[in-house]
Amino acid sequence: MINENVVKVLKTNMWDLATCANGEPNVVPVGFKDVTDDGKLIVGDVFLETTLNNIKANNGKVAVSAYDMKTSEGYQVKGTAEYVTEGPVVDIFKKNG
Repeated sequence: MINENVVKVLKTNMWDLATCANGEPNVVPVGFKDVTDDGKLIVGDVFLETTLNNIKANNGKVAVSAYDMKTSEGYQVKGTAEYVTEGPVVDIFKKNG
């Protein structure tokens, strides 16, 4: 489970989502995002073609950075991404999009 301080920063600030494939790093700002109750980070697929290609090419390895500029509190979360196109998480983004 993710520490509550980390969740607060993730929920209230923009993220930088980093991927890499073939030795070429890629990072994108992410605004359509959330943290689920069980601690999974979710990102809406908005103009993420390079990011998705990198996820497929590197077995899903990603890093997310989020920071609060007012408090200088920031975190990096590393993990494995899974691309989903249906289900409750997708329904939430479609509803709120």
